[in-house]
Amino acid sequence: MATHLEAGPPSLCPPSPSVSNTPPPQRELNIEDVAVCASPGEFVQAKRKNTLSSKDQESIWSALRKVAMEHQLGLSLNFMLLLAMSHVMFPSLRNMTSACFTLSYPTEESGQYGQGPRDMYLVGSCIVYFMAFRAFMLDYVLMPIASYCGIGRRKGRVRFAEQAYMLIYYTIYWLWGLYLFVQDTPSHVNSTESLLISMWRDFPRLTMPLGIKLYYLTQFAFWIQQIVVIHLEEARKDHYQMLTHHFVTCMLMLGSYGYRQWRVGNAILVCMDSVDLALPLAKILRYLGLQTACDCMFGVFVITWIAARHVAYMAIVWSIYAHVNVKTMPYGLYSTITGERLSTSGGQNLMDNLMQPLSRPDAKTISFNANIKTLFLSLLMALQAITIVWFVMIVRVVIRVIRGQGADDTRSDGEDEEDEELENGPFQPSKPTVPITAEAEKPRFIEVETTSEEVTWPTRKGSTSNSRKKSKGISSGLNLGEHKEILNRIGCLSEEQLAREREKRTDSASPRPQSAGKR
Repeated sequence: MATHLEAGPPSLCPPSPSVSNTPPPQRELNIEDVAVCASPGEFVQAKRKNTLSSKDQESIWSALRKVAMEHQLGLSLNFMLLLAMSHVMFPSLRNMTSACFTLSYPTEESGQYGQGPRDMYLVGSCIVYFMAFRAFMLDYVLMPIASYCGIGRRKGRVRFAEQAYMLIYYTIYWLWGLYLFVQDTPSHVNSTESLLISMWRDFPRLTMPLGIKLYYLTQFAFWIQQIVVIHLEEARKDHYQMLTHHFVTCMLMLGSYGYRQWRVGNAILVCMDSVDLALPLAKILRYLGLQTACDCMFGVFVITWIAARHVAYMAIVWSIYAHVNVKTMPYGLYSTITGERLSTSGGQNLMDNLMQPLSRPDAKTISFNANIKTLFLSLLMALQAITIVWFVMIVRVVIRVIRGQGADDTRSDGEDEEDEELENGPFQPSKPTVPITAEAEKPRFIEVETTSEEVTWPTRKGSTSNSRKKSKGISSGLNLGEHKEILNRIGCLSEEQLAREREKRTDSASPRPQSAGKR
């Protein structure tokens, strides 16, 4: 039977008049059910997209996370614009909105500030400012720099931009924090012990300089923003360790700020930030392909890590245990007006004293007792436990470097297919790795013997085994036996099907028996 191909969309041939038993089709078929594939590469793309769409059953949270991630800059700028317009157009709100732009509680002494609950307005607005600044830097400054440096893969550009942003942030804040700490150090300090004791002096310090207040509140906002960021971005291997670290850090900063211990908090932040200068730089060198320079910087990072987070940091923790209530800052009841020690009994209360300027700004007294000391020690040791876990990961990387495998980020997530895309777009067909032979240059169309039975609709009960088999190369799932002729002629058979048909023709020992209905 001759099958003709007309100029329009492919259609299925009607049943032959010679066949008497022709039941109606099982279901109505549309032209969309037949995938007309111009090339195997396009078929692979369609199949991959279908697979992704079937697996991507996004929850409401994941959809909101995706929207927030893709529109960080726009959402942040809209919030800032709304805040500015509210401040200008509604004078009754200015008492509240002004706290989102400026420092609150200035004192009569020039350059000195008090503390209170309005400070949290500035922290909240700074979280949005950091989100906007980070999104702008990543999308419009650092990602283009990554492309200019020749980083082709999108994941590499994103990682480069993230680490470059962290390097910029930590460079600014480490230098700023170090300057503030040196400026606040008494002139009589001449040894390590006297330096440690000086961190607890003048408790309770009733006012704080402008610089240290702005530094502390913006650092607190940054760490809260980091909690938001790790929930928006793809989870890393150490997601929960990082989340715990950020929560403990925020608790320590809030507690030290509320308890007027910003000098020791400043010292801990300087120790931590010094490490975060070397690590982003090492990763940037790795993304640029400078593996030797990366390994050298990684060595600097390891030395800095041990010195800052396991020596200097633990010295501060030891000072709480050895110096507090022994050589300085004794337990007792203190006045929040004069700073004098009123009683030797500090009581047992914890939270009311810990957050006194924020929760009880009008309180006339503040206490220091063993419960508060134990709480700070516990949080600091919890932070040290997390850094020890990370140090184990660092040791693994050191072993890799010693073996000559190069420094790698053990906490990065794996490479996905979507992250392999280059500048030209996702799912780029790979170049052939073998030369094109004469066999490959031949047309993909082959001669297939077709009977009238193969172009009729199969019955529900009497369909043959061939008619029940699903086509592996057609996304609609049509039976290959039913439409082999027309699909062969319009070029819709996949390479796998064509190879299988060639095998049948070359390997068959005897000619295929023809149906009685063949013409």
